[in-house]
Amino acid sequence: MYSKIEELVNIDYNDRAIDHLYRAARSLTKKPIIEEIADEILKIPAGRFIFLSTGSVTRTWVTPRIGETDGPLGTAVLAKRIREITHAIPVIVTEASLLDSISAVVQCAGLSVVTVEQAKAAQEKEKHGQTSVACLIPFTEDNAEGEAEAHRLMCEFDPAFVMCVEKAGFNENKIYHNMRGHDYSPGRARVDYLVEEAKKRGVYTVGVGDGGNEIGMGAIVDAVRKYVKYGEECQCGCGGGMAAVTATDLLLTASVSNWGCYAICAALALKCEKAAWAHNAKDEARMLNVAVQAGMVDGATGKSETTVDGFSLETNCAIVEFIRMMVARKIGK
Repeated sequence: MYSKIEELVNIDYNDRAIDHLYRAARSLTKKPIIEEIADEILKIPAGRFIFLSTGSVTRTWVTPRIGETDGPLGTAVLAKRIREITHAIPVIVTEASLLDSISAVVQCAGLSVVTVEQAKAAQEKEKHGQTSVACLIPFTEDNAEGEAEAHRLMCEFDPAFVMCVEKAGFNENKIYHNMRGHDYSPGRARVDYLVEEAKKRGVYTVGVGDGGNEIGMGAIVDAVRKYVKYGEECQCGCGGGMAAVTATDLLLTASVSNWGCYAICAALALKCEKAAWAHNAKDEARMLNVAVQAGMVDGATGKSETTVDGFSLETNCAIVEFIRMMVARKIGK
């Protein structure tokens, strides 16, 4: 069932070669990718911090406060599930300009956004009852500060797990590109440095992406350069192409990155035989509406409407329900 769910979210619905990227990523694992990610999540010790990085600024020539609907929703749903299952504390790392909009989505998913101190208090007093909490912190947008800030955050939080969802990664020239091959580095958090620092410390890293320009895609950079338009040669003149070079220990591809997160939630539900842990269409619709109200837009169209990467609300809900149904039928509940 893991493979079937994984394959469902990797059908090349939008003709962006995701099927080729999926085959390349799948060749790197012995088991289905979502099953391996679920296994790693279930190893996270209770009480530890984990880093989840998401948020993609778009239309920065207007304002850096506009972010995409893809990424934050899936991250928020997964953060809630990880908090519920492992009792770890999710820390969502993003751009300072997106803290407010992502906070709204995280709260809509069912997590109270609190300070780091409050999260620690919730953990210390857990005997009085678990509290669904998460923290949000910004990361520097300056390459010159990236390594130092990554080192500081890893020392401060000592996370047990680092995951990036629809988080842009730089190419070999440290330039960030959109799917059209244009430079969109301004206003973007340099989270690549955080992932590299985590890998140096032996912290498990995971990437989820849908285009080839996200953190994690460095694991299959040759496939991105071969199959994705502008993967080998971009339009900005830097000469490096749009393929991201930062690799993660595990890479999950999906036609929409949110769907990748929902597939991971489904894998956790299967592992623990809890059908209710799969995402559902009612929550998806509610969260997508909140995302738009908070200022997010469809990254493909730039429109402030309840779509993700050009896929309608109805399509997103249909995928979510299809995944949920597959889990329910397998578990028999």
